[in-house]
This record gives sequence, C-alpha cells and structure tokens, in this order.
Amino acid sequence: MLFRKTRTFVVDLDTVADARIVRLVELGFVSGRLLLPDPKATDSGDHRVCRAREAIERLRRVSGVTVKLDPALADRDKLIAAVKRHRATLITLSSELKAACEGLPAIAYADIYNLFKPSYLPGTNLRVRIAKRGKEKDEGIAHLEGGIKVVVENAAAAVGSDLEVVVVGTLDTEVGQVVFARPRFTEVR
Repeated sequence: MLFRKTRTFVVDLDTVADARIVRLVELGFVSGRLLLPDPKATDSGDHRVCRAREAIERLRRVSGVTVKLDPALADRDKLIAAVKRHRATLITLSSELKAACEGLPAIAYADIYNLFKPSYLPGTNLRVRIAKRGKEKDEGIAHLEGGIKVVVENAAAAVGSDLEVVVVGTLDTEVGQVVFARPRFTEVR
C-alpha cells in the first residue's frame, strides 16, 4: 500500500459519541484521516459530548489514523459541505443525514449491520425451538439469534419443542427480519 491515497472520513457528533466507531477504527475497517466535530464547540454538560471526548482520545491512540477536530462540523450543513470539499466519506448513525448527502459517499451503521446480517434463503434448513402459538391457526413462533422471528406453519402443537424447519421465504420489516418456514419432516399417523 505504498502509493495508496489516504482516505478521509467525516463523522458527525452522535456517531463519535457512540463507542462502536472506535471499535470500527481499532479493527481496521476505517483508517486514514478522520474529520470530527470539536465537542468543545457544543454544550459541555451534555452526556453525549463527554462520550465523544472520550472516543476522540481513544481514536487518537489508534495507529494509521489522524484525527482533526473542526468546530464547524457541529453544524449539519457545514458537515455535508466538508464531505464534499474534502472528497470524504461520511460515517453516521443517522439515515436522514446519509440521505441529505445526496449522492456523496456516506455509510450509515445500518449499512454495515446489513453486511453482516445472516441471510436465510428458501431451502435453508434450521433447527428452532417453538416458543408460542402464532396469530394464524396452527402457526408456531420461534426466534433466532439477533431477535429474528421465525413463523413456522403447522407448528402450533409443537410449542416448547425443537423442530427442524425449511425456510420458504423472508420479509425485512422496520423492526427486523421475519423468516417463514415449514417443518422439514411431517409426522405420519
């Protein structure tokens, strides 16, 4: 990486105050120059500002990262202008701020989460524990790690039991992913 150009990232105050940005940088997902709002430019009594100051001190100790504070970045419009001026990438918690960048490079935490979110394709076999009856007749409800809800047809009688199921489809909702499945084996009577 001898001739690799240094990347510049602009990070808003709410994101700096979130400890996950420090982990992203420490793990090497983000390196280069970080342009951050100066927490001194905002209300010092705010708990978020105290967390941001702590995060900035930790970020300064990460090798391969240069931290530059700019009090103007506390203003949303100036933050977006800095992304454009420095040809930077915005990292934010806010999907609204990402949308306001209108075509400029921006990454929301939800984008990163979605990269690592498991995908359950039709035909995938799972083992689940049916926790309760569903809304529809004969449905059973289970949950996977990460709070993913599994709706299993013909499983109402299996509450409290483990079942092998086959995924038939998925649905992404505002509150998370829902997996629809049917029992892998049917009982012969």
